[in-house]
Amino acid sequence: MTSREILTLQLGHYANFVGAHWWNLQEQSFDYHGAQPSQVDHDVLYREGRTLKGQTTFTPRLLLVDLKGSLKSLPKEGELYEDLLPESGIEWDQEKFEVKQDKKPVKNKFQTEIESPITLPEAVNKKYNLEESVEVWSDYLYSRFHPRSINIINEYQHANKETPFDSYSLGVELSKTEYFQEDFNDKIRNYVEECDHFQGFHMLTDCTNGFSGLSSSCLENIRDEYDRKAILVCPTIPSFFQDNEFKTDIEQVHSLMSDSTRVINMALCFNQYKQFADMFSPLCTGKDGWRQPGEPRKFYHTNYNHKLPYHSSAILASALQTVTMKYRLKSNSFSLMNICADLTSNGRKLVATSVCHPFSLNCDSDFIDCLDKWEGPLYQSITPRCTIGIERVMQHLTILGIPESRLKKAANKAGQQRDMPAYKYNTVKDMLEYYLACTTYATASNVTSIEKPLQVNAPYPEIFDQYIGQDGNVYASSRYDDTKVQSIPIMAGFHSGSEIGGLLESLHTEARKLKIARFHQFTIDKDEYEECLNDILTLKEEYEDSYLI
Repeated sequence: MTSREILTLQLGHYANFVGAHWWNLQEQSFDYHGAQPSQVDHDVLYREGRTLKGQTTFTPRLLLVDLKGSLKSLPKEGELYEDLLPESGIEWDQEKFEVKQDKKPVKNKFQTEIESPITLPEAVNKKYNLEESVEVWSDYLYSRFHPRSINIINEYQHANKETPFDSYSLGVELSKTEYFQEDFNDKIRNYVEECDHFQGFHMLTDCTNGFSGLSSSCLENIRDEYDRKAILVCPTIPSFFQDNEFKTDIEQVHSLMSDSTRVINMALCFNQYKQFADMFSPLCTGKDGWRQPGEPRKFYHTNYNHKLPYHSSAILASALQTVTMKYRLKSNSFSLMNICADLTSNGRKLVATSVCHPFSLNCDSDFIDCLDKWEGPLYQSITPRCTIGIERVMQHLTILGIPESRLKKAANKAGQQRDMPAYKYNTVKDMLEYYLACTTYATASNVTSIEKPLQVNAPYPEIFDQYIGQDGNVYASSRYDDTKVQSIPIMAGFHSGSEIGGLLESLHTEARKLKIARFHQFTIDKDEYEECLNDILTLKEEYEDSYLI
């Protein structure tokens, strides 16, 4: 089997919140005992390397970017190699200089315990109150990165209100610096050149601040150099902004200006993603996304605090981990380019993402009964301003954690199941595709089924209600003990349909209200802004033709 490698780029603080959960979920799926061969080809997103002491490492093929002060206790070089960096060799006269050392950040209980290889397997099964200790994404990072993975922007300080990195133009200017023109691009080349069958890029990025401009410029550079490689962009939007909780008139004015700035950022970068990405899908657990994230979306048996990025990003990461399985399986020849081509016909590069978190299967039910009795939508959109339709949709869905043994009863015990038309199907994939054919009109659904569930041990947040058991199944009575949910069945998908036009129309409407000249942090002129808005409207019109398939 030949792996087709993908390089992941993470740009921005909230994108790194999502990314930290995503890498944690992947590493929890590793099978170190070889009891069952993994269905997933981890070499697609991971690379093997060696430390200076000759120790073998298996780290994400990743480049992440964040602002100064965002790492907290995590060294910039990562922790696998931190003790192996060469010394400078310079001997200083101790009497002629004074050493001032910054106060070392205190690690939380989880980060302290996973430092020991002995306690590492035990740590993921413990309960931690991380809601009170997580300040940045590295506070709950379980994965360990290669030294070249972490890239810190020293020109801007994380969470600095005096000189915020808050506009598209700041990101574009930053991309023109020597570091991003030379060093960062060299790191991309180094990763790509060590691959045997490189297929493309994942880009997770903030789209509400300066990283909207930085990601747009990086994307343009990647497209110039790797024209034939697939690029999937997932712009991430937090489900809560602290400035939206204002108490004074001055704070309200600041909040309104910040909302407007975020709208402009999204309009500008979405237009660039449309031009240079093969496919992009905005992600947010808030229904609106802009001007404010809006009411948090509800998920079955899930109680999360939308104000905590630690919570909301876990749901987005779970969806990404699930939906990207389609082109990361050992048994599948499907590629990232294939899925982009299927979903972006007629130039419709913006697609919606959905998740069913968790997939609600009763502990004593079969899959056929579950689908027969299902009420309400099968999945929830996590793309803002977008309700996924049931007519003329092209969709790719992946479902984890439903074994064939739970599909239906044997013929001699089936009873009323034998009278159901779906009983003739013998795989989860076929039965779910039949269900979708019956509940949608003129829709093409491609389903991938994987028996292994999503592992949600620590540091995944404890956001499931008391009716979800340790195995992720739904029980009639609540859990009274203090056990933690360890795995869940889950379904996620990419969807392309006419409803996505409403997303673009709402963004265009909000951005059209704003006079770009009033926002001095942007260096683009009125004509450039108008051209951007017209391009968004043109893309919106691509979705007006209801005939998709």
